[in-house]
Amino acid sequence: MIIITKTDALIGINTTPAKMSIIQPKPDFEILQQDSELLIDTEQLQVRIDQTQCFNEAGLKNNSALSEDMVNRSQQAFSEGISRVVSEGNQMASIENGYNAIAEIAFNNSIQVTDWNIDFIPKSRPRIDYVGGTVDIRINEGYVDVKSKPNMPIIDVELGGIEFYLRQNPEIKFEYVGNNLDMSI
Repeated sequence: MIIITKTDALIGINTTPAKMSIIQPKPDFEILQQDSELLIDTEQLQVRIDQTQCFNEAGLKNNSALSEDMVNRSQQAFSEGISRVVSEGNQMASIENGYNAIAEIAFNNSIQVTDWNIDFIPKSRPRIDYVGGTVDIRINEGYVDVKSKPNMPIIDVELGGIEFYLRQNPEIKFEYVGNNLDMSI
């Protein structure tokens, strides 16, 4: 009897997977900046109050106002004095009226009439002036300049591979088992 033994061929496959890594560096930035400026110039408000007229009416006069007032009073007193002397002279000149003019003039000059009254001072309001009080606002605009330089990615690739090999060779075996061998052909 003949025994045939067959062994199949075995193919081996080794695979190496491919690898890829990508590193993306951040871009390089350059930033130039100039700050904005707010410039404010102010002139303080000045309030000027002139109370000269109020003080003059209250009797608290400065030298020039006091001198002017004295000149006016003196002129008025002078005019009233001249008027009184003229009037007295006219009374004395008119003897024909039949009365004693000298006694009447002496009596009138001996009585001093004073007029008293209540008054509120000052009558004028103070003069108020405003000077200055200005605000000047200026803005110097700043800027921001951004420059960006992108960086190229770093790519690392390891190629994969496939390796084929014959793990087992094919084989056919013929074997004769037994005693009956016929060798004639």
